[in-house]
Amino acid sequence: MSNYTYIRDEVSTALSRWELVQDCVTGQERIKHLRTKYLPQPNPLDKSPENTTRYDQYVDRAVFFNVTNRTMRGLNGTVFKTDPIFHIHEDMEVIKDDVTGDGVPLVQQAKKALNYGLMFGRGGLLVDFPSTDDDGVSNTLADKEAGYLRPTVALYEPKQIINWRTKRIGAKAVLSLVVLKEDYTVDDDGFAPEIKSQWRALRLDERNVYVVEIYREGLGMVEIYEPKGADGQPFNHIPFHFFGAENNDPEIDDAPLYDLAEINIAHYRNSADYEESVYVVGQPTPYISGLTQNWVDNVLKGKIQLGARAAVPLPEGGQMALVQAEPNTLSFEAMGHKEDQMIAIGAKIIERAEAQRTATEVGAEKDSENSVLGTVAQNVSAAYTNALLDCTIFLGLPTEVTEERADGTAEQVDVSFELSTEFDQRNRDGEARRMLVEEWLHGAIAFTEMREGLREAGVAHLSDEDAKEAIDAAKEEDQKRAIELAQATKPLDDDDDEETEE
Repeated sequence: MSNYTYIRDEVSTALSRWELVQDCVTGQERIKHLRTKYLPQPNPLDKSPENTTRYDQYVDRAVFFNVTNRTMRGLNGTVFKTDPIFHIHEDMEVIKDDVTGDGVPLVQQAKKALNYGLMFGRGGLLVDFPSTDDDGVSNTLADKEAGYLRPTVALYEPKQIINWRTKRIGAKAVLSLVVLKEDYTVDDDGFAPEIKSQWRALRLDERNVYVVEIYREGLGMVEIYEPKGADGQPFNHIPFHFFGAENNDPEIDDAPLYDLAEINIAHYRNSADYEESVYVVGQPTPYISGLTQNWVDNVLKGKIQLGARAAVPLPEGGQMALVQAEPNTLSFEAMGHKEDQMIAIGAKIIERAEAQRTATEVGAEKDSENSVLGTVAQNVSAAYTNALLDCTIFLGLPTEVTEERADGTAEQVDVSFELSTEFDQRNRDGEARRMLVEEWLHGAIAFTEMREGLREAGVAHLSDEDAKEAIDAAKEEDQKRAIELAQATKPLDDDDDEETEE
């Protein structure tokens, strides 16, 4: 019997790191719910109800300052501040608007994929295909035209990718197996679905043909099929595409946000100690000296009233004051130190790596290409580009698409998807943008080059075609108004004067 549930050692080892980051991103409710996993009990050997209650209060007072989630959302917003660039066929617009078949736009899924790259340093995209007849032809032309029979792209987080293998075909190493753990609905009464696990095995068989096998616990293999392209031929590769924090091979990369999450948890523990000390020693306590029992019984009548309108009579030489201990300042200082560390780590993710390079390399290299964020964005872009190319195979479309240049001529470009990787604030300098426009006006660079520079600076957001149409429309409107203004202010000639006098 095949061991379809087998989990590779690398995945088992990485699970605890992925869970730490995911718990931090989820937030305070999750962190506190896990209690001793992230906040050890001060006296774990004391099982008394009093100690249990004290630990409950210890957890309640602690504050989890979610820097991990804020950093992730900020990095994601940095990439998607500029819209992704699509080069796709018109017939693939439906995939752009609904990539999963459940109404999720491709850009929304790509945002989640980028988060996976930052949180875990890993993720995967599976291009899935609808069922076909035995000859590979879609069931009905009407269904195909309506968009029901089309490829979809599913996003998998790393803990779902439990097994993989590669093999060599010629000089190239290719995926020969990927096993994905999924959920499926066993039964649904309309209110509460019953969910169980299944395993999707993607294989290249002995013919080097792509085959999908579905396994379910206690049932074994329940389905096997060969997806086919528009020409009715099976695929010769597995349409699953890894993306990572370093590259897009099957190996597990380090999680960019892991170090930040670890310090975030340490900050949480310091917070618990600090809040505990504030509670224990932070309350002011009155003390009185010089009292006698006779004074307490006969003068104070056994009571002491405190407050703005209360006076406490004391015997000669008696003193009264409030004492308040200092809180644990060491925990407070440790929190501040960790906040500085978290800021530094977050900055490093977006900061380009410095290395010794030649002048030519410096001139050719984009500032963000060596940054962790830039690398993750490029890897996600490459995975989606490969996924879209697989979609063209199913739809029977060429891997190139014809697009119109700003000057009206046509060009052939590869089907692709590209996230912005320009994050350097220096590119947003106003003087640099002014020089860019001047170079275009003087003919030193093309319109498309000028627009690309403005896009990289985060200023231009329209496509070149839309921008050209908007600019031309504005020019026509300006010319029309200039003509109308000239006609309105034109002086009357002699004939006009005579007609006026008559």
